[in-house]
Amino acid sequence: MTIANGHRAGLRLHRPPVPPAPSNTLLADEHTGMQHAVVTRHPRFGGQLFLDDDLQISESDVAYGVAMASPLLAHPRLERVAILGGGDGGVLAELIRTLEPLDALPSELTMVEIDPRVMALCREHLPALCGDAFDNPHARIVTGDAFAWIAQARDLDAVVYDLTMDPVREGQSRAEFITGIIGHIARALRPGGVLSMQCCGHGRDDAADRALRREVLPLIRQAVDAHFVERCEQDVLVPSYQDLWTFLSARKA
Repeated sequence: MTIANGHRAGLRLHRPPVPPAPSNTLLADEHTGMQHAVVTRHPRFGGQLFLDDDLQISESDVAYGVAMASPLLAHPRLERVAILGGGDGGVLAELIRTLEPLDALPSELTMVEIDPRVMALCREHLPALCGDAFDNPHARIVTGDAFAWIAQARDLDAVVYDLTMDPVREGQSRAEFITGIIGHIARALRPGGVLSMQCCGHGRDDAADRALRREVLPLIRQAVDAHFVERCEQDVLVPSYQDLWTFLSARKA
């Protein structure tokens, strides 16, 4: 098993500068009916989730969830929040961990994930990442298509987008996909609502990833600026990705 960065951002598979140690322990290896899921334990990064041979997240990568959750703290009152994707439970756990002490947990905190086996595997093998978030009484877990769900949603206070930047329909361009999903999110949010999303890696050690970043990031910025204001970007080192990752947030005008 080799680490491949960026399934969420649709980056191509590539060998990282430091391959995982040969002492990785295989914890699970199965076809879920939707994708090939593998969970290993890395001596440095802890439990790791791979989908279709592509690294998704590791227990070491709490910084990822923090970067996704922190923009929501700027909202004066969160009542209805949706997480699109995020089947590992890390973003859900971080939102609960951050908002609960502030007495600011939304009355409706929904996570939409298409693959129930991914959630089950992470609950079992990545507890340092997801904790007991799936069982939290404030969380509503919807098993289904997040793209279809957000197309119908309305009156949300915040949306956390934790899915791919690759087109999901055959024949759809990346620009059409990004424009479409950002438009659906904007329509689902109330005025003043917050969007928080992952964008892409820097590709510090891979020229092809750097080229893809130059394509993807301008498309995201253009789509976001058509509906949102106060766009803000932060670059965060995600340990097991061995790369800086760009996260973006904005407020619906």
